[in-house]
Amino acid sequence: MSLSSLSTLNSQLSNCVLCGTCRSVCPTFGVINREPASARGKVSLCSAFLNKEITLSERFIKHINECVLCAACEENCPNDVPVIDIILAARQEIFKKGKTDFSRIAVSKFFGSEKIGRNALKVASKIQNIFFKQVPEESGLHRRFPLPFVHGKRLAPRLAEKFFLEDRRQKTEVRSKKDKSQPRIGFFAGCLINYIYPNIGEASLNVLEKAGAFVVVPLDQSCCGMPAIGIGDIEGAKRLALKNLEAFEKYELEYIATACATCGDGLKKRFKELLADEGEDLQKRVENFSSKVRDITELLVNDLGIRQSPVSGLRSPVSIVTYHDPCHLSRGQGIKDEPRKLIEMSGHNFKEMKNPCKCCGMGGSFNITNYEFSMEINRKKALDIKSTGADIAATTCPGCIMQIKDGLHQLGVKAKVVHVVELITLNN
Repeated sequence: MSLSSLSTLNSQLSNCVLCGTCRSVCPTFGVINREPASARGKVSLCSAFLNKEITLSERFIKHINECVLCAACEENCPNDVPVIDIILAARQEIFKKGKTDFSRIAVSKFFGSEKIGRNALKVASKIQNIFFKQVPEESGLHRRFPLPFVHGKRLAPRLAEKFFLEDRRQKTEVRSKKDKSQPRIGFFAGCLINYIYPNIGEASLNVLEKAGAFVVVPLDQSCCGMPAIGIGDIEGAKRLALKNLEAFEKYELEYIATACATCGDGLKKRFKELLADEGEDLQKRVENFSSKVRDITELLVNDLGIRQSPVSGLRSPVSIVTYHDPCHLSRGQGIKDEPRKLIEMSGHNFKEMKNPCKCCGMGGSFNITNYEFSMEINRKKALDIKSTGADIAATTCPGCIMQIKDGLHQLGVKAKVVHVVELITLNN
């Protein structure tokens, strides 16, 4: 087993002393205030399952799935209990027993299968106006009639007319000619940038090039595997990891950049765990790959060392910008200062919101399977953004962008929601 199994984590389970520190920071517990919603409660349930005191009942599965994997519990745990690893291990048990609900499997398989996902979404992009109506003055859609997995209140994102990687096929995966002084950077798009937010991908490539990089976009890259890991489908995630390894390593890259916090966390950490038992040669290849992965904000500030915006001259009026820390970036990768530095470089006025590191409630498929629960978590985030009076809410995760747009829409807040790199390309 590449990722830890529940049995191998047994000794770690006993490190939980039931102090309850996790309850004060857990976003799911903050909504329903029931013990199984907290990290402490979930660890206790997993311990009881290992001791054969309980089975994989519907209630057990429900409680294990009611988690957004934000890792706030781990960050605040005095005994360093690896709660996220424990929950992922429990989901592996659920998946192996064939008890994972259909909606979670559908989301993972949809993005995990490039051919099925791409073709289905291409058809959907052509007919989305039949099933959805444009929300006036907003970049989102409401359903026209009941649809599976689409709540009536949801502000759904519009699928791109041209997918990011599809557009690359019409151009080229190698962006420009390289000279010896340029760092060679591969760009990992991820599913949401590819299918919904190609504008973030284009903004990322433009900024990297203006910062002096030689950029490559491998066309045979795939999903990062995080949706599969999230439901416990380790073999499915492993296949995607191998595919991405082969797609990128042939270019002899110095860095691999991504503009998705979740993808970055997966490629840096989970990628190595997935393939840890696959032999020494493969482990070396994986270590080499993961060591090159950078969040684009980290790459621009720390590795490329930009000290001012790569482009000059504001196209739009100076705005008040606040910033939301994605869980997979701030806690997952320890990156907090770099996005803020880029916001300051953009020429806009930065205003910190209250609790910028609190989870927005997206949680991957959690937003689909537990929409109202997810939006209850998000409501606090949306109110914090509203209280800043910001014109723009920036972040570094496409999933967070989707979630925050929905939350602000439901509060009637007109603030624009963008990726940090888009602020830089608002210039000139």
